[in-house]
This record gives sequence, C-alpha cells and structure tokens, in this order.
Amino acid sequence: MVEKDIQNDEKDTRVRNWSWIVYPESAPENWKQLLDETGEKWIESPLHDKDINETTDEIKKPHWHIIISFTNKKSYKQALYISEMLNAPEPKKVASLQGSVQYLWHRNNPEKYQYDKSEVVAHNGFKYRQYLTDVGVDTDVILQEIVQWIRESNCYEYGDLVDYAVSEKFDDWFPTVRSQTIFLTAYLRSNRHKPFKKIDRETGEILK
Repeated sequence: MVEKDIQNDEKDTRVRNWSWIVYPESAPENWKQLLDETGEKWIESPLHDKDINETTDEIKKPHWHIIISFTNKKSYKQALYISEMLNAPEPKKVASLQGSVQYLWHRNNPEKYQYDKSEVVAHNGFKYRQYLTDVGVDTDVILQEIVQWIRESNCYEYGDLVDYAVSEKFDDWFPTVRSQTIFLTAYLRSNRHKPFKKIDRETGEILK
C-alpha cells in the first residue's frame, strides 16, 4: 500500500515544464549544446549580470534562467538529471509558463533590472512568442496546430481533444481549446462523416 501511494504521489506531481538557474562559472562550456542534444524544447534568458541582492545591495553572480518544456511529464527525480548535466541548482516546477517566460527578462518585475527580451533564445522549436505580452496566446497560430493534430490523429470528438490538451498540451493548447469550443466542435462535427485526407504540410497539396 505504501509503495502504491508513493507511486501515485510521484505521478501526480509530474509536470512538463521545469526551470533552472545556470551559472557560467560552474556549467560546462558546451552546456547549450548538451541541452540541444536532448531534443527537448527549451529557452534561455539573456545573461543576468546586473541583478542586485536586495539584502546586501551587491550584484548577484551572473546566471541564466532556462525553461525546458519536455515532450512528456517529468517527476522531480527525472528532471534532476538536467541539474547534474549542467552542474546547476535543483529544478523548479513551472507554475505559469507565461509568467516564467516573461521573467526571463523581468517583464513583470519593474523593481529589477530590465533585460532585452530580444536576447531571449529558443531552442529545438520552443514556441514562446505567444507569451511575450499579456494579450495572451496567438489564437490563430494555436488553432492551426490543433487543426493539424486533428487531421493527423483522425480525432472526431471534442472530448478527446480536451483530454489530449489537458494531459499533453495544457500550457500551450488548453486555453484555446476551452475558449474556442464553438469553432472546434463545429469543425470536428463536419469531419465526423468523411474520411480525412492527408495534406502535404509544405505545399498544402491533398495527397491520395
């Protein structure tokens, strides 16, 4: 019973998005390459070299903030290998992806030094531009991704789409899936009684 409870607890605490602080003085010289080679989507802040310690008024050690959006949910123990790879402090769960991305340059912390958001660098296809402002996600871009997934997966039911968004794309898709119910329900219904056609992503050509 105890073992089962531990397993359930670990499963319940798994998330896709984790963050780290990386220090130039301790990280391997090729730390960015090492992260790229994992194949996981990640994003790095500008080098934070002007942060002030509020207690001592001294400049903090230069560091980067990074966020990894894993393909699958990870437990703390599973995410810890990134800390070991980078000689970095322990990983932190990302509660809000938008807030964490904006913290990369201190957008919502005017009391802190404001870094240049143009120096934020995304790797391995990390899509972050929808988080740059408080307007929210770029709905059209997200809907395009969702429609493409519907075509590729032959999804016909809104409930199945919601389940997938909640379990696999909560930060990226779920707000749009929840707010675009009428459009998505109508689209799914219109495709329910016809075979899906394969479409070439680059040319838009319908394949036989």
